[in-house]
Amino acid sequence: MSGVRRGGRPMVEVGAQVRYGGARWQVVALSGQGFHLVGENGADQVVLAGHLFAGPGFSVLGDQAQPAQAVPQWGLFETAPAAAREKALAWLRHIREVECGLPGEVDSGGVVRAEYDPDRWTLAEREQAKAAELGWVPSRPSLMPLKSSPVCDLCKQR
Repeated sequence: MSGVRRGGRPMVEVGAQVRYGGARWQVVALSGQGFHLVGENGADQVVLAGHLFAGPGFSVLGDQAQPAQAVPQWGLFETAPAAAREKALAWLRHIREVECGLPGEVDSGGVVRAEYDPDRWTLAEREQAKAAELGWVPSRPSLMPLKSSPVCDLCKQR
C-alpha cells in the first residue's frame, strides 16, 4: 500500500517508490527518522524524513488512488469475535493484579493484596502467586499460564 495519501500527506513505507533529488528510489528500510533508499542504478543513501518530504520534486510514485488502511479509532479489540472479547475481559482483572497489584484500574484507589505487591515481589513471584491462587501447577516456572491466557492469545492474533 505504498504511496497512499493520508490527510493530504504521502504515506511512505518499505517497498514504496519515491522520486527524490531528481532520481527514482525504492524505500528498503526505515530506522527511526531515516529512510534507507536504493536507486535504480544500485546507489543507496539514508535520508531523514524531513529532508525527504521537503526535498524539491519529492513525490511518491505508484497507485495513489487506494484509500489508506488504518486501525479503527477504537483499536482492534472491538473487531475480535464477541466470545473472544468476553474471555479476554474475564482475564483482565487477573492480569492487572499481577502487573500492578490492583485488580481494578491502576488509579482505582484499591488496596494492593499482599501477595501481589510490586514493592515486595518480583513479577515472576506475582505470576507464581496468581498461578497458585487459580490452582495452576506450571510444568516450568518460566512458563506461567497467564502468558497463554485468552488476552495474550488475542494479542498474538493482531
